[in-house]
Formats: sequence, C-alpha cells, structure tokens
Amino acid sequence: MSPIDSSPTVRWEPTPRWERRYREVLDAAAMIFAEKGYLGASTRDIAERLGIRQASLYYYVPSKEAALAAICELGVKDFIENLRQILAQPIPAAEKLRAAIANHLSPLRARPHADYIRVFLRHRHELPDGLRRTVSALARAYHGLVEQLFTEGVASGEFRSDLDPKLATLAMFGLCNSVIGARTLPRDTSIDQFIDEYARILAQGVVALNSASHTFGQNPA
Repeated sequence: MSPIDSSPTVRWEPTPRWERRYREVLDAAAMIFAEKGYLGASTRDIAERLGIRQASLYYYVPSKEAALAAICELGVKDFIENLRQILAQPIPAAEKLRAAIANHLSPLRARPHADYIRVFLRHRHELPDGLRRTVSALARAYHGLVEQLFTEGVASGEFRSDLDPKLATLAMFGLCNSVIGARTLPRDTSIDQFIDEYARILAQGVVALNSASHTFGQNPA
C-alpha cells in the first residue's frame, strides 16, 4: 500500500514521516467506516476528515478497500501479539483469562483504537476474496489462541475437566463482541468494569472447583 514506483531500479522505502501520516490516514478511515459503514463511506470522506485533497490520499492508500484491509489487519494483529505474550506468562489460567478479556476490550477506552476493532467485526466480510482470506486467516489465528488458553487451563487442572474449549471460546467472544458492537454503553459503566465483570462471569463457569478458593479468595461451595 505504498506509492507505486514504475522504475524497476528504484526501491521505495517509507520514511518515518510517511509512516506517521499513513497511520493518520488509517485512523481517519477507521473513524469514517465506523460512523458511516464501509459501503456508505468514500475516500472523499476520509480526505475531508484529514483536511487534504482526495488525490493526496492515494499516496498512502490506493483504494477504499485497501484502507479497509489495512485497518482489519492492524485491528487483529495487535490482539494476536498481546495474547501470545499473555499465554507465555507464568501466571494462573484464570489470570490469563482476565488478561485476554482485557486485551479484547481495552481498545474501547479511546478512539481510534475502538474504531479499528469495530470496523474489523462489522466490515471485514465486505472485502474482496483475496483480502478477505488474508484477514480471515488472522482472525482464525486469534480465535485459536483463545481456544489454546482454555485447553491449557483444562490440561493444568485449573479449569473444569469437562469444559469444551471451543464452546468456552465462543462464549468469551460472544460476551466481549456484544460490548464492542453496541452503539452506546451505559454512561456510569467503565470498560474496566466490563472487563472485571466478564472475567468473573467466565471464570466462575470454567474454573475447577478445587481452584475456586485460590482464584476468587472464597471458600468453595
């Protein structure tokens, strides 16, 4: 998605200034797509948000679909890298679960981070086949890492032995994505409160009985 150089002998390398402006372009595109929807938005809308000419936009992204693909990739790649680091930590499975939920919901604290994940969830299926397959592969990788968290928790005895990691993964995504997809959230509720409550809901359902007192500071029922 860099400018196309027609000379076969010249290799174009992005400068730090170009990289900063490129991210600003994607931030603006993410906001526009989140507000208007991908189909309802245009490159002119993005250019106007940035205060530049529409022609100047193509120096950074060659098309609206290229901008959507880049936003979707960035939206999930950070999740993947963060979750890999969480899984590698020597901490209890319940703590990893809370950290995974925080990883999923923390972008909602501020724009444009929230817009990236909302656009990913709502509009990645509108990409053309090739780009959609690339983004879908990243989504499957992220999904697999969450499933790995539950699988390892079962294997260590910290999560219930009869827990189905696939269903637990779907439950986590269902809870978290319901918040991300919401048009508005209660004004008196913070993202940290959602993280704490969802971690409690999921952990109470998956933690093995003999681990409950250690995890929640309570005596097992």
